[in-house]
Amino acid sequence: MGTAVKKTMSVAYVTVLESVRRKDPYVVLILGAAMVLGAGVFSRFGVEGLEKFVKDVGLTVTTVFSIVICVVAAARQLPTEIQNRTLYPALGKPISRTGFFLGKYIGVGIMSSAVVVAFYVLLGIILLVFRIPVGGVFYQALYLRVLSMWFIAAGVLCLSLFLTHGANVTVSLLACLCMQIFAHSILYMHDELTGISLRLAEGLYLVAPHLELFDLSKKVIHGWPAIPLWVVGGMTLYGLVYTGILLTIGCARFRRMPL
Repeated sequence: MGTAVKKTMSVAYVTVLESVRRKDPYVVLILGAAMVLGAGVFSRFGVEGLEKFVKDVGLTVTTVFSIVICVVAAARQLPTEIQNRTLYPALGKPISRTGFFLGKYIGVGIMSSAVVVAFYVLLGIILLVFRIPVGGVFYQALYLRVLSMWFIAAGVLCLSLFLTHGANVTVSLLACLCMQIFAHSILYMHDELTGISLRLAEGLYLVAPHLELFDLSKKVIHGWPAIPLWVVGGMTLYGLVYTGILLTIGCARFRRMPL
């Protein structure tokens, strides 16, 4: 068991190194530098009352680019290994297909989490420049955003075994966008629906994953107090359940697909 875990973590380590070599995380530094420079310009001109604006821009950039980086990184992992035939020596070490799949997943999850943390550190610097205090909800938003990266990575890796690379990136990004607005749309239209349409909408609402639940941006922007810990715990369990389902499907598919 210990050897299998070590081999899986070795795959994860190599996955993180490959992402660094591809300079994916450097996007964070470039965008972060631009954001800090912009904050410095605003501060120099003495612009006041920008608390909500700064938080809104910073959190929006964090959400959009962290999701994009996670999706792009996860989508290319298995197709690249298969196309370049580097998968076969790896499986010959030997390491099980499940171990290889989970290693790729862990690597993408670590890299994506590091990207989110870097974004939040840069945002924290900007808020410090403006002397804008942050409460506990800021750190809860960071935690849930990191948790959402692991959830997204599992879904994208799973889809990479069913779709082409380009289709996977497109579908995954659209899915993330739809999951962000799906619940609000259903709630908005709920009173207008009747009969089968209402039952179908309610069924989809209960079954479909809700990525928007991991987003505390609005609460951070408007200075809400920290949410109860039992809610954070419930969201953690919710994310783990859906992630586990996606990983189970992905591992089962990877074990059975011809290579």
